[in-house]
Amino acid sequence: MSALETSIDTLYQRHLTLTQNLDWGYHRLLPFEIGKNFIDDPWQASQGTLSPEMTLAVETAMLTEINLPWFTSTLMDAFATAPASLLRFVHTWTREEDQHGRVLDVYLLLSRNGDPDRRASLQKSVIEAGWLSEYRDPFALMVYTTLQELATRVFYLNLARAVAGSDPGLAVILRTIAKDETLHYTFYRDAVAAYIDADPTRLVTLCKVIPTFTMPGFGMPDFASRMKVIASHAGYGIAEYQQQVLHVILQAWGVMDYTTASMIREPRQDLTRYLQLVDKLAKRSRRER
Repeated sequence: MSALETSIDTLYQRHLTLTQNLDWGYHRLLPFEIGKNFIDDPWQASQGTLSPEMTLAVETAMLTEINLPWFTSTLMDAFATAPASLLRFVHTWTREEDQHGRVLDVYLLLSRNGDPDRRASLQKSVIEAGWLSEYRDPFALMVYTTLQELATRVFYLNLARAVAGSDPGLAVILRTIAKDETLHYTFYRDAVAAYIDADPTRLVTLCKVIPTFTMPGFGMPDFASRMKVIASHAGYGIAEYQQQVLHVILQAWGVMDYTTASMIREPRQDLTRYLQLVDKLAKRSRRER
């Protein structure tokens, strides 16, 4: 076993240890006592407990999470030639992620937030459309998943704060999901660091992936307008992405401080220009708020 394979296996074993005390069942978090039959008691907009904006934020998260089969198949394909522990991690990750979409879907049904027929139609279209990453290199995909897992964690925690006053039960659900995302982010963050330690020239790939990052839900209907609502009402937009995701990850990997070979200088300059653009957009967002 190579040094890199040993490092990834150590990270996977650490993940298994950390998740032992976090295992949870979604059935224990849901308010089944408020559920009603939609045939005998048809849905009406007035029955919801959340604002339309908060409903849209939770729905957007659910529509992203239900693409789990596509996420899993993409990761399995990309990691086919990677260290075996990466493939084992994908299996564990899939088991842990499986509850996320389900708990959010059932919560929305029980609480009668949002039109269930319209949402069912959206679910079918999103799953049918699927998701396919443009990255086939295992390292590039891990850079992407690190960003995605941390961004999702931040989104869930910020949304939990936004709904805590009106729906404490939903806040608990969101924070529980965020705990899973925290550990997934931690694994990928440290796996990327291990890959860089094994070959610092991989920073070229990292500098190219970060500026192209988009959340995996970007293909769902009205995604751009959904993100505007989430930014203004649920506490997650470009400003939060800059400070709570990009800044954190770049510091963790020491990207801007790494002593690099000449081949890496130009990609890092491109990354610097991207970071400057994000900074301008984040400042504009703060002023508008």
